[in-house]
Amino acid sequence: MSKVFPLLGFDIGGTKIAICLGDSSGKMYGSKRVDNKNRPPEDVIGELVKAGHELIAEHKFNMSDIRAIGIGSPGPLDFEKGMIGDTPNMKTWRNFPIRDKIAEAFKIPTYFDNDANGAAVAEWIFGSGKGVDNMIYLTMSTGIGAGIIVNDRLLRGRDCTAGECGHIVLDINGPVCNCGMKGCYEAFCGGRALAQRMQKELADKPNHKVIELAGGDIENVDMKALEFAVRAGDEYAVKLWDEMCFRNAQAFGTFINTFNPDMIVLGTIAIAAGDLFMEPVLKYLPQFCWSGPLKTCKITTSALGKQIGEYAGIAVALNFLYEKGEWELPWKH
Repeated sequence: MSKVFPLLGFDIGGTKIAICLGDSSGKMYGSKRVDNKNRPPEDVIGELVKAGHELIAEHKFNMSDIRAIGIGSPGPLDFEKGMIGDTPNMKTWRNFPIRDKIAEAFKIPTYFDNDANGAAVAEWIFGSGKGVDNMIYLTMSTGIGAGIIVNDRLLRGRDCTAGECGHIVLDINGPVCNCGMKGCYEAFCGGRALAQRMQKELADKPNHKVIELAGGDIENVDMKALEFAVRAGDEYAVKLWDEMCFRNAQAFGTFINTFNPDMIVLGTIAIAAGDLFMEPVLKYLPQFCWSGPLKTCKITTSALGKQIGEYAGIAVALNFLYEKGEWELPWKH
């Protein structure tokens, strides 16, 4: 079971889809991209299959060499039927049987999971979480989600919605979240929510520093513009950033007390902003969790960084093989 073997991975996104060929040791052979912006899946699926076949041929593998295929996709998903659900940025893909279409085209066992779980198992198998038994990976970009590893197993929950950590409620009197609830973690700290807040609060301030750093267009105000304004010492930006870090610490503390993980691995904002983000979060964190589990939890950033999407599809396949007893974790040999 420890033999190295190649796998094909698909990372489904609202604007592009990455197709990657790698192996169980973490070696990445190559990848391709297919445009997915405002396109129906019937138009895209043929290009995905073609790209997969090209990668296999270019790297001189036979189809029979490919052990499995993994697909990571934004949720919600219908795991049983292998279909993407009502995902905001992929309305045309709703109820499209992506898993079975790919399996039928390649005649290779194909597995399907949400993208946060895919990223989590990628970090766990190949990245910062390698070798740990209990880990949380947090996606922290447009929205906030998580993949949770408990005792060497991915936690999916009764309806496969475990890991929707962006929607724990931090303050019932807080802002309305894009999910419809009030005061969600994502409503305070998600990139989309913060951009919406800044655009509303700065609507009558066209010369504000944040807008200037967004190219002078309030519609382009985002987390990057906020970060730049913080570094420039803008009072509004510094206050908002501090509030965002405080709320992140509140959420991290909840996760630490609830799951007692060995590690929390952070993506996107923690990588991009570095100490500007990590220092205030770590300063506030002791207010929100016990000292014991905090002391034994390492909080770090993704080792895979921008490549995590490429590894996610392959990691989805590996994790399903692992759960079926057909592959062993490298550090368990």
